[in-house]
Amino acid sequence: MNDLETLRKKIDEIDSQLLPLFLSRMECSVQVAEYKRTNNMPVLDKSREKQVLESKIQKVSEELKLPVYDFFSAIMKISRIAQAKALVSEKGRTPWLDDFDHGTLKENPTVAYQGVPGANSETALIEFFGKECMRTNTVTFAEVIDLVESGEVDYGILPLENSSTGSIANAYELLEKRDCFIVAEVAVPIDHCLVGLPDAKLEYIRTVYSHEQGYMQCKEFFKQYPKMKFQPYHNTAMAAKMIVETDDIDKAAVASKRATEIYNLKVLAENISTIGGNTTRFAVIAKRGLLSEACKKISILFTLPDESGALSHVLSVFADNGLNLVKIESKPSHDGNFEYMFFVDFEGSLLDDSVNGIMAEVLSHTSSLKVLGNYSVFEK
Repeated sequence: MNDLETLRKKIDEIDSQLLPLFLSRMECSVQVAEYKRTNNMPVLDKSREKQVLESKIQKVSEELKLPVYDFFSAIMKISRIAQAKALVSEKGRTPWLDDFDHGTLKENPTVAYQGVPGANSETALIEFFGKECMRTNTVTFAEVIDLVESGEVDYGILPLENSSTGSIANAYELLEKRDCFIVAEVAVPIDHCLVGLPDAKLEYIRTVYSHEQGYMQCKEFFKQYPKMKFQPYHNTAMAAKMIVETDDIDKAAVASKRATEIYNLKVLAENISTIGGNTTRFAVIAKRGLLSEACKKISILFTLPDESGALSHVLSVFADNGLNLVKIESKPSHDGNFEYMFFVDFEGSLLDDSVNGIMAEVLSHTSSLKVLGNYSVFEK
């Protein structure tokens, strides 16, 4: 039997043969990156990797299939990282920045929001842009984005997340599908009231109108009044306006105090939110992304290949580079293949080359990646 030193020397000799082959492979990988860039192809080609791995394990005995699979999986992972970084380093090109401009928010903009005067989205708009801001309202979130994409308005306001009920799914779905970007975030306290006509009384109320999120944020309050039935409506301010139009004292709405002042309604119960300090995060969206020194938060969306450890690989990139994750949330991808999308918020600036390098590494682990914005956060 060979002694340990002899065996180690033999391994070293094999490694010395492997190294130039590995370097040659990496050089080819970078050339592949250039081809993918020219032909607008993604870094990760799942079908190609699957084909390569299957061909390799077919050439070895059963007991070696798993080690060979892991070996070539690791090599292809390293190659993907090299390809992604090559795309970024090429003349400073970062593909996710093609839709971003350097600068600041426009002065005296026109801004769209969903709802009617008194809506929480309008409150967020006023908090961020001021009372004198020119604004227009829509019925749906999608219509807000329509106006932004068409250039009819400079910015739009979308609610993203409530501190008690979580993310607003419809808003995130629109950010996934549409061509707009988050350029700022504003967090606004939400103080829900139960409001009715001037002659209404709490004991009269049988039907409560509200956006589903608003009602859910007050669910504990309504447990005290089982005779009150919930009726979904477009948003809380629109529900308040509708109460006036119905002129029915047994109907009420979940709305803000500001809405009661605008529509001359009566507060039947105030501060009805289940959780104190109820707050909603709103996104200011624009047709193009914004880059400035003030932008310290990044939001991205990515999908992952259907393989073990895919998410942990991405999360380890953030952890290994010391980036602070603020939020991570998964949602079905809606493409019928049971993949999931992941929405991630983290602290950083796309003006920082090291952050773009980290993004390149994240890209190498994903099936797709979209940067939703790099922006500053305003809190009232």
